[in-house]
Amino acid sequence: MSHASADLLLYNTQVITLDQRQPTAEVVAIGGNRILGVGGKDCLKLYRGTETRLIDCEGRTVVPGFIDAHCHPFSFAATLLYVNCSPSVVKDIAGIQTGIRRRAEQTPVGKWVRAAQYNEAYLAERRHPDRRELDRAAPHHPVILIHYSGSICVLNGLALRLIGITRQTPDPQGGRIGRDQETGEPDGLIVGRNELVEKGVPPLDEEELAEGVKLACRDYLSYGITSLQDTTWSNGFAHWQIFQRLKERDLLPVRISMLIGCDGIDEFKGMGLSTGTGDDHLRLGGVKIALDESTGHPHPPQKELDYYALAAHEAGFQLAFHVSDIYTLEAALTSLKFILQKFPRSDHRHRLEHCAICPPGLPDKVGKSGAVIVTQPPFLYYLGGRYMEAVPSAQLGWIYPLRSFQRRGLRIAASSDSPVVPLNPLMGIYAAVTRKVETGQFLAPWEGVSPVEALKMYTIEAAYASFDDPIKGTITPGKLADLAILSDNPLQMEREDIKEIKVMLTVLDGKVVWERP
Repeated sequence: MSHASADLLLYNTQVITLDQRQPTAEVVAIGGNRILGVGGKDCLKLYRGTETRLIDCEGRTVVPGFIDAHCHPFSFAATLLYVNCSPSVVKDIAGIQTGIRRRAEQTPVGKWVRAAQYNEAYLAERRHPDRRELDRAAPHHPVILIHYSGSICVLNGLALRLIGITRQTPDPQGGRIGRDQETGEPDGLIVGRNELVEKGVPPLDEEELAEGVKLACRDYLSYGITSLQDTTWSNGFAHWQIFQRLKERDLLPVRISMLIGCDGIDEFKGMGLSTGTGDDHLRLGGVKIALDESTGHPHPPQKELDYYALAAHEAGFQLAFHVSDIYTLEAALTSLKFILQKFPRSDHRHRLEHCAICPPGLPDKVGKSGAVIVTQPPFLYYLGGRYMEAVPSAQLGWIYPLRSFQRRGLRIAASSDSPVVPLNPLMGIYAAVTRKVETGQFLAPWEGVSPVEALKMYTIEAAYASFDDPIKGTITPGKLADLAILSDNPLQMEREDIKEIKVMLTVLDGKVVWERP
């Protein structure tokens, strides 16, 4: 039996296919942008042609390309252009001021200075900076300092004036304006969504954004990430067009599934666009519905939530509910039950984003809903210390209870929520397996999963969450040739060492797109 000649052959390798029909192999044959075959050493002769490129993997491990099922690529791209105030760079508020001051010196007076990624828990002062501290760093520039979570920012005095936030400005729905306790004047802290900030701070122009995307994609590929699912709640048709233009200019080397916000449903629906529109490189995902209970009242209220969900569901969209606590999870499950009774649809794959706190009893309800859980294992490592301080010890097992989800047969995709935490999938796999916190403690270790199950969350399960499992997520003949070569085999090493694994080479669309220097 003759075989087509491969364009690329990876050999002398340990292949983890995640395809139960052939779990392991030694050779991967690639033709064009598809996998031609996997197998033993005999594949070298079967698929080798005169023009075939051979890569000796030197015994290293090949896995499917990683898929980040919940992230914010434009925000991540922007942070790479902003003043970096992450804990690895700054240790105190003076360090933030120094970074902002240096950027202001290089920026025309009156132009915005943007800084990002600060985390008050890692600052010596253990608090947020205020407007006056930012004023001292850049008195003649409007300044916005964005929290690592993306849901908090600090503005200096000039920025507050330009945006129009004063003592009389009311707190927005689901948010809060920080105020001086004596005068009532804004202190610069903005918590949660604020339309004045969203409209008042000018976005990066498209060329600036393109430069940030270029840097971001370099980082994605260096971690073996070949596909992203953009779950930004504010995504609309303008964002879809930007992605299309970046793709046309060959500035988008990774695959993107873009979710949209509720406000965009009618516009996309009017153009005949819904979940699945697009191609293998850029595809429209579901509708992101943000739920919030931080003010003590659910937002949106249940009836309004049901209305939005039913409208999107009937229009053929996949839904993605942002649920970060018990109350929002229960609201989402109530809404799912309502819409599926009104308009039954098999294989809907509606999503529950985060599902960070899930007490006993709720996993069974999740299973009955048919929803996919899209979770963030690296939060256990990077934010676990804060969880352990804030959550009663009896409830620690409710935090990202991955093993409990698995025992009930739930589908679980994994992600970084980048730029909230670093995007390295191997740190996520390490955290899902060990449940070890950055401080050295363990957070409910009985909820850890096996290395192979954690690997599936970043590959085939993430592909399932976006309806892409027929074309990606396993190393199977006929699927897209998106692969990562790892320095070590995560299934055959001490679990504590998984975090030390490095990506050596990334293949996307059948081409080598990144190699470790």
